[in-house]
Amino acid sequence: MRYTRLAILTFSIGVAFSAYASGQSKTRANVPAGKELFHQHCSACHGNDGKGLGSMYDPNSADKSRRVRPADLTVMSQQNAGKFPADRVREAIYNKKPVPGHGTSDMPAWGDVFYNQKSDQKRLEARVRDLTAYIESLQVKGK
Repeated sequence: MRYTRLAILTFSIGVAFSAYASGQSKTRANVPAGKELFHQHCSACHGNDGKGLGSMYDPNSADKSRRVRPADLTVMSQQNAGKFPADRVREAIYNKKPVPGHGTSDMPAWGDVFYNQKSDQKRLEARVRDLTAYIESLQVKGK
């Protein structure tokens, strides 16, 4: 009987701890903060509306890199069978997989704004989460 109580107590503590830990790791994104980050670091290329027509895009420029139209970030879900590719967006923000228009990993197009925060991992993750959530909010709805 004593061992049964101990087993039940141990199991209950484990379940409670798991529930607490999973609730702690799912911090909600701050979409307005993501919008601010987008306008500070992404809109020059992707445009204020995310459609790829920012001020840096110039199809008639002598600079070849400015003639390449940035991606339309509003159709990412449509191009991915209706599912927003959050992992791909985070990888692009972190510059884990090279995106030609973003420059090298040494000096991505948005400078080292995020890279300089790597010492504060929680803040970096929050900013990337917020920016990703904002880009997800830009997605055009299905037809």
